[in-house]
Amino acid sequence: MLLTGKFAYKIKRPVHYSFIDLRLAAQRRLLCHEELRLNRRFSPELYLGVRAIRRRHGEARIGGSGRIIEHAVRMRQFPRSQELDTLLEAQRIEPSELERFGGELARFHARLPVARARQRWGRPAAQVEGIKHNAVECAWAGEALGDTPVVRALPARLGAWADAALPLLERRLAAGRVRECHGDLHAGNIVRCSARLQPFDCLEFDAALRWIDVADEVSFLLADLDARQRPLHAQAFLGGYLTASGDYQACLLLPVFRAHRALVRAKVMALSATANGTAAAAMTDARRRFDRYVECAHRALTPQRPTLVLMSGLSGSGKTWLAQRLAPALRAVHLRSDIERKRLAGLAPAARSASGVAQGLYARNVTVAVYERLAECATDTLAGGYTTIVDATFGTVEDRARFRALAARLGLDTCIVYCEVPRKVLEARILQRRRRAADPSEADLEVLDWQEVRFTAPTAREACAVLDAARLAPEELARRIATAGR
Repeated sequence: MLLTGKFAYKIKRPVHYSFIDLRLAAQRRLLCHEELRLNRRFSPELYLGVRAIRRRHGEARIGGSGRIIEHAVRMRQFPRSQELDTLLEAQRIEPSELERFGGELARFHARLPVARARQRWGRPAAQVEGIKHNAVECAWAGEALGDTPVVRALPARLGAWADAALPLLERRLAAGRVRECHGDLHAGNIVRCSARLQPFDCLEFDAALRWIDVADEVSFLLADLDARQRPLHAQAFLGGYLTASGDYQACLLLPVFRAHRALVRAKVMALSATANGTAAAAMTDARRRFDRYVECAHRALTPQRPTLVLMSGLSGSGKTWLAQRLAPALRAVHLRSDIERKRLAGLAPAARSASGVAQGLYARNVTVAVYERLAECATDTLAGGYTTIVDATFGTVEDRARFRALAARLGLDTCIVYCEVPRKVLEARILQRRRRAADPSEADLEVLDWQEVRFTAPTAREACAVLDAARLAPEELARRIATAGR
């Protein structure tokens, strides 16, 4: 890497390993162009082009005339202090930035090429074998740092999880969830530039490692954030991604992929430490970091007992405001009916449908479909081990009973958070929201009137806990939800 202050030039070394052969200049030039192509999808302002390095009069120069002796990727140089791993270590980044990045990553993924059934790369069986192989290699690499029973047990545990995931991986391949992704999306390959987080350094040398399920891509950063003990950042990133993508099914695969990616990081750390003849103090630090990622893999495969939380109340009662504060405290996934209603209609969250009361997008059959969609999403998130907050009106006993039955089938508890405020407050909030015109909710005062005459408040007979949001602060609500049914 050559650094000039304004630009950086990445030169491929003529290395030869079992997985890559760059001894030929033509191959190095090809990978320079491939690196440019892949990274410009995510960060066009960082990746500027490929430049020839030429020799003239015994001197090597970038550009100009003379015989070409090498090629380099030309990038805009950025300070190391703005890379995500450094920002996390220095505690100079808020979870909200990760939430925005999660949403942007989902939109990136939606534009990436989709794997086809007959394509060579992205085949689920090969992914499963790769997961198993990596776990074995990690256990082997870790022996040089000292024996750990946890890492020795992980290949069998992770292998069983991967085998069980194969049918779902096959379905997701058919559904277009396997794409040409970044391939190496850990915190060290993300930088804050132009006031937003941007990925860089895509994995260019092996197509098989970047044609992966998008859940695998998301899991790489989740594992990194978990190992760095940044649960609020992880929750924000995942929430941003799921809300933008609607791919709540991915939660079923996050345990196996998080464990896999944690072991990838652990293996790389172990191999790097032992290959370079590291000093004793550095070996101790490498062991600490290795253990941190191994423990992350262990946590990912440890069964969780999440809770289903139903937010219930009229429009303007504060359900969404409160759910947004409960989700980080509970490390929960937040499902919002207003957003899923728009998604089913193919509309952006803030788009206006001009539907009348109980008509168009709000007709009874559409509302039934919305609750079906919410139930489907909640089933996936709960089965993936995530406490799930479903944010909808839940104005009838029947609507709430369906979700209670869903949780019961999974052996889980349901909590209902009932939001109730005076009519004047409801009206003021709805009018204010309508003026902003940026909220997914389209409720107006006419809708409020319609809801009010049909709403049946939840009772203590309906769930393990029915919590009154008007009487409890968000922190206390979160504490009671976390301990309900225990």
